[in-house]
Amino acid sequence: MPTSIRERLSDGLIRFGAERALDRQEFERSLAAVPADSPGYAQAQRVARTAQLYEGAVLWIGWRLRPRHFELR
Repeated sequence: MPTSIRERLSDGLIRFGAERALDRQEFERSLAAVPADSPGYAQAQRVARTAQLYEGAVLWIGWRLRPRHFELR
C-alpha cells in the first residue's frame, strides 16, 4: 500500500492515465465504424490523437514520480 504522497500521486496518475487510454481505445473502435467522409470525422480523429498525447503525458509523469526503490508484492 502506498504510504508517501509521492507514491499515492504516482499511483493515481498511472491509474487515471490507464483508464483514459481504455476510454480512448473504445472511442477509436466506435469511430472506426463511421465512414471517413462523415461530417466531423476529421475533428474526432484529432480529438482522439490529442487524448492519446495527453494520456501519454499523464502516464509518463506518473512513472517519473514513482519511487525508484518500490517493492513488488
